Amino acid sequence: MPRFLHISDIHLGFDRYDNAVRSRDFFYAFYDVLEKYAVGEQVDFVLIAGDLFEHRSIQPATLNQAQIGLRLLQDQGIPAIAIEGNHDNRPYGTKTSWLRYLADWGLVILLEPGEIANGEVFYSPWDNKRKQGGYLDLDGGVRIFGSTWYGATAPTAIQQIADAIDVLPDRATHQILLFHHGLEGQVSRYAGALRYGDLLPLKAAGIDYLALGHIHKNYTVEDWIYNPGSLEANSLEEARYERGAYLVELTDNGIDATLKQDYQQRPIVRLLLTTRGHERQEELVEAAIATVQQAIQNRHIQPDQQPLVELRITGEVGFDRLDLDT
Repeated sequence: MPRFLHISDIHLGFDRYDNAVRSRDFFYAFYDVLEKYAVGEQVDFVLIAGDLFEHRSIQPATLNQAQIGLRLLQDQGIPAIAIEGNHDNRPYGTKTSWLRYLADWGLVILLEPGEIANGEVFYSPWDNKRKQGGYLDLDGGVRIFGSTWYGATAPTAIQQIADAIDVLPDRATHQILLFHHGLEGQVSRYAGALRYGDLLPLKAAGIDYLALGHIHKNYTVEDWIYNPGSLEANSLEEARYERGAYLVELTDNGIDATLKQDYQQRPIVRLLLTTRGHERQEELVEAAIATVQQAIQNRHIQPDQQPLVELRITGEVGFDRLDLDT
C-alpha cells in the first residue's frame, strides 16, 4: 500500500526574532522529520503543502538548508512533491521562484496548474524532462494534483480545479490534492478562511486526501481533509497548538494517517506573574526571578533543553510601569 509523509509550513529562513540559533531550529526540525519519518519509515514520497521558505527572497544559507534536506530524500530515491505557499510563491508577473529553481535541479517536483489565459491546459501530466506539470501519477494507483496560492480567489479556484479534474480521461484509485489554504473555525482572528462547503466540489471530483497547509495548527476533518500544522512554532502564541507531520498509508479500507511529533523542536515555556499592586521595582524583579526558579525546580523549565521562555507580568504595580527595564 502507498505510504507518504505530509508536511507543510517549514519556513526555512525564519528570522522573526533576529536570532541565528532560532532560525536554525527550523532547519533542524525539517531535517529530523525527513530523517525519522521519510527515510526511517521508507515512505514512497513526501508532500510539501506550501511555505518551504519564510520569504520569497532568501539568503544563500537558507537555500543550502533546503538542498541538504531534499538531497537526503533524493539519495534515498524518495520524491519530494511540492506546491508554493503564500510565503514562497513567485511574485506576480514573474515565472520563477526559489521552488522553481529547486525543481529545475530535480530536487522537488513542483506541481503547478497551467495558465488558461495563456492557452495552457490547466492540468497536464508531469513532464520529467521539462520539469513541469500540474499532476503526477505514481505506482499504486496514486495521482497527485498541485495548485498555487489563490488568496481571496480560492473558492473560485476550487471549482476550476474540480472541473479540470473531472475532464481528465481516467480516475486514479487514490487522488490527492496539495492546497495551501485554511479552513474556518480552526484559529481565531483568521480572515479569508474557507468554509467546509467551499471544498465539497473537490470531494465530488474524487479527491480523497486533501493535503492542506497555511494554518500552523494540526487538524483533520471527516477523514479526507488533513493539515499537519507547521513543523516549528512561528511565535510564542503558537506554543499551544499541536503540530507535526502526517505519516499516511493509503489502504483499501481508507486512509490511515498518524500525526508524528517526536522530532527536534525547541521547547516553549510560558509563565505568568500576577502582581498585587504595590510592588517596588526591586520586589518585582525578585518575584520575576523567583517565578523562573520555581519553574526550574518543578521541571517545567529544563535548562539543558534551552527552551524559549516567555514571562508575562500582569496586574498593577506601585511605580510607573514604563520605568521597568524589561
